[in-house]
Amino acid sequence: MKDNSLDFVGLQETKKESFTESFLSYIHKDFCWHVLPAKGTAGGILVGFSERKFEVLACVNGEFCALIMVKNCYDKFVWRLIVVYGSPYEEGKLRFIQELESFMDNWEGPTVIGVDFNLISSCKEKNNGIVNIKWVDLFKDWINKYGPVELKTSYRIYTWTNNQEHPIMAAIDKIFCSNTFEQKFPLAFVSTKSRAHSDHVPLILNLNCS
Repeated sequence: MKDNSLDFVGLQETKKESFTESFLSYIHKDFCWHVLPAKGTAGGILVGFSERKFEVLACVNGEFCALIMVKNCYDKFVWRLIVVYGSPYEEGKLRFIQELESFMDNWEGPTVIGVDFNLISSCKEKNNGIVNIKWVDLFKDWINKYGPVELKTSYRIYTWTNNQEHPIMAAIDKIFCSNTFEQKFPLAFVSTKSRAHSDHVPLILNLNCS
């Protein structure tokens, strides 16, 4: 966060039910934080916004998504960030897609949605080609229905690996935005950083508006 001067952040799979104020202040003392608690040691989302740059208007938690409605301090533009951690298990994927639909149905305003969908939208997004076509098709149906624009990075094909000797890799981490958000920030782009010891590649959204 410090190295990239981030103004907001969404972290998935925290595996924590809560965070102390001192811990959140240690991460960034000038951020307003919101938590979607993990269930035991599964899932969990942490979202933070700079209080100098944004006014947080509302926070809504789903089972898999944390929605934050914010207003930019510098131009009063209102938009929402939906941070997702899609179910890694078969039994939860349909509920996750249904939740995505409900979040997209309840507002037509500017939206950014990402990052860990635990889904792919084509067979090319997994290096071994072994996929469950049912979930690929349902994810594509969601994309086609709501028409979000995927902000892709040109540097990496895959964003996740299982870190094995013969690795499985997939593009399960994605950032989408609505057409209304893209119209406001037409030069926005996504870059990546080294995943260090993680199995996921960090995605960095640059609105390119300065």
